[in-house]
Amino acid sequence: LAGTPGKITPQKIPVDQIVPSSPTPLTGDKGFCTIQSDNDTSAYYIGSFGAGDGVALYMDPATCGVQVPYPFKVTDVHFYLLDFTGAVWPVEIQVNIKDLIQGYKCNGPNGPGNILCSQTYTIPIDSAYPIMIHLDLDSLCCVYAPFFLEIIYGGTSSPYPSLVLTNGNTNPTDTCDAWVLWGGSYQEWYVFFGLGIGYPMMRITGYTNSMDCDPCWYWKPDRPSQEFPAPSGMPDFGQYQFGPSDSIGLCGPTAVANCLWWFNAVPPGVSPDSLIRLLSTYFHTHPDSGTYVDSIKSGLDRYFSDYPGFNLYAHVFTMPQFREMEDSLKKSQDIILLLGFWQLFPIKDVPPWSRFGGHYVTMAGVCSESAWVALSDPAWDMAESGHPGRVRPPGHPSHMDGDTLHNYPQYVSHDIYQAILQAESPGGFWEIDNYYYLPDKVIAWSQGQNFQPEQLSYYNPYMPSADVYTEVEYAIMICPKPTAVEEEEEEGSITPKDFELYQSYPNPFNNQTIIKYDLLKPCQVTLTIYNILGQKVKTLVEGYQEAGTKIINWDGKDEKDKDLASGIYFYQLRAGEVTQTKRMVLLK
Repeated sequence: LAGTPGKITPQKIPVDQIVPSSPTPLTGDKGFCTIQSDNDTSAYYIGSFGAGDGVALYMDPATCGVQVPYPFKVTDVHFYLLDFTGAVWPVEIQVNIKDLIQGYKCNGPNGPGNILCSQTYTIPIDSAYPIMIHLDLDSLCCVYAPFFLEIIYGGTSSPYPSLVLTNGNTNPTDTCDAWVLWGGSYQEWYVFFGLGIGYPMMRITGYTNSMDCDPCWYWKPDRPSQEFPAPSGMPDFGQYQFGPSDSIGLCGPTAVANCLWWFNAVPPGVSPDSLIRLLSTYFHTHPDSGTYVDSIKSGLDRYFSDYPGFNLYAHVFTMPQFREMEDSLKKSQDIILLLGFWQLFPIKDVPPWSRFGGHYVTMAGVCSESAWVALSDPAWDMAESGHPGRVRPPGHPSHMDGDTLHNYPQYVSHDIYQAILQAESPGGFWEIDNYYYLPDKVIAWSQGQNFQPEQLSYYNPYMPSADVYTEVEYAIMICPKPTAVEEEEEEGSITPKDFELYQSYPNPFNNQTIIKYDLLKPCQVTLTIYNILGQKVKTLVEGYQEAGTKIINWDGKDEKDKDLASGIYFYQLRAGEVTQTKRMVLLK
């Protein structure tokens, strides 16, 4: 062969040195799997490779055995390095994910195609055989067809540790499944080595049908280097680590703890479990009934007053819109959502709509185009069970409900749901689709939880025969306080502290009510009335207004000047890109 010293003869690993490998799971829960050609049996090693040499192995996500394998999100690679050759450590390894030229893996002398993803690692000696090396990919790598996994030696130190091969009984039938890169050119495996030896023990792990491969996603950034690091984006602390009877009401403090940890706004020496306990005291959380939204707001005000160095403030939105939450999340504001569980079950002496419970979660990411939302959920980790979402680190150890693994913030399950932008119940303006396909015990634990004063009239126990609608009722936003320079640079922009919407008066009202609000800055303003189904019934104000106090009268009529029926209505003020919503009652 041109550029080679003839066919390379791999060396057999002495029988007394062959040890059982550290197998990774072939398949996981609903989509997480490992693609591999070997059967965990090592037999040979190659001691002749130098810098720039390497091997490439064909990978087919269809072998994961799922109906929809693509997009396949590559998460990490696995292989062995053996130093019988007196290797110089550490050794540099480049991992490439390459496509197939025109979809054809037998591409003559050209071998694998273009690089789709690439990362270089420095491997220490303590990763040598019989330890299987596991390398996480730092950046998102998604493929939409079979591909090649390529490992190339880098750097200048030699001799290099050897890739471990299987025995000759594990060869795939197609010789184009494996290639050798030697002296800058590719050779088919059997041409280079001859028949009768195995292929390199290289594997790749990932998720099939991965929703977060969509480029629309924005995720809360990783913050690995702080005093309280968040290396996997928004943390995902769990509320049930304190035992079932003592944990049911702690979703609110836990959801807020995620945000404070991400902002590095944690008192010195406080661990995640201690932070949750501390916040439950600030919020006056009740173990049986949960937490009021107003109590979280006032508790955060006290917390930031007690720890002024954190330089944060909190703001509450009633019935927030999806788009405003999406926009705010991208502006370094952390958001806790109160989800309400509603049912439509009209029977005698029961309101048509009833609410049996509520639950706090933290927003971890958002996809604008497709209206998806990712949540750090204090109660359960759906992505770990194979449902849509991302798990970091990929395939991390399974754990029982309520254990403390997620107190290490690098362990997260960011669960993805479709947002329905037109809610059906009185709870909010948008809802989370398919959220409540959860165990019966979770349904039972949610009953009576996290009711706000105005929602108590809707309470009714969970009815198994009726559908559950998961509505986004409130948002609690934690924001950085702008510096003097930022305030000067952002002059004219509107933040939640730049206006205030007051409760209408009188409330309830018969034929007229007054809506008052204050603007600290001039801006574009829209004041809109919605009915209990979230349908717009009248626009009271739409236009540019100067700063100052504004008073608007509403006579209980719609756009066509027709009297509206008695019931609950909502008035929403949009100032710039920020909104506030409040509730009022019309009685005829």
